[in-house]
Amino acid sequence: MQKIQTNDGSFTLKSEKYNECYHSSEGAVRESLYKHIYPSFSVIKKKEINILDICFGLGYNTFLSVLNRPKGVKLNLFSPEMDESLVRNLKKFPYPEEFEKIRHIIKKVSKNFYYEDEWIKIELFIGDAREYIKKLKNIDIVYQDAFSPKVNKELWTMEYFTQIKKILNKNGIITTYSVATPVRCALYKLGFKLYTHNTDKIRKGTIASFADLPFKKVDFEEKLRRVDCYYYKDERV
Repeated sequence: MQKIQTNDGSFTLKSEKYNECYHSSEGAVRESLYKHIYPSFSVIKKKEINILDICFGLGYNTFLSVLNRPKGVKLNLFSPEMDESLVRNLKKFPYPEEFEKIRHIIKKVSKNFYYEDEWIKIELFIGDAREYIKKLKNIDIVYQDAFSPKVNKELWTMEYFTQIKKILNKNGIITTYSVATPVRCALYKLGFKLYTHNTDKIRKGTIASFADLPFKKVDFEEKLRRVDCYYYKDERV
């Protein structure tokens, strides 16, 4: 795969299968922190947090969650990934210097698809995310970070988000870079309140939850007065 340096100095790769980069040009680290980790950890206040990272890719979301773990909080991270060889080679990937603190974790995950200590549990599943998530429950945070609906539609459908709803707890949160109308429409139809990020550090995405959150609310009902509500459908169904 082609290695690309992003604007914050961190590296990403371009997928040959999907012809898309794993991260935007804004920066792999910046995107992960400001679109997913910071907003999630600002509202989920528990002694033990269950996180679903869709999909693992280069592991930035998972590893930066570990590096930014709130003090005294245990993190359980679950992540599906289709590309086994990608994960196997992460032990050689040129992560930013701060990742050296968890180099032992990266090596274990790359080799065993698993890591666990007193404060961290990471479980990778090599295979179809749609099947894997059926085994999970009581998820607090979903990092919805799959490739775009244009090339990876199956992880953005109404059927997919219906399953996410089943495993997300009542105060859970979904974070994603996507602002696509079909994505927001699916979430809206499933009863989620829609928000966007309170920062100028990144291009804003979508935050969804059943709970009231301290983020800028998206007036989706107003949008629906101007556009039709439609969503992606799983062609297998």
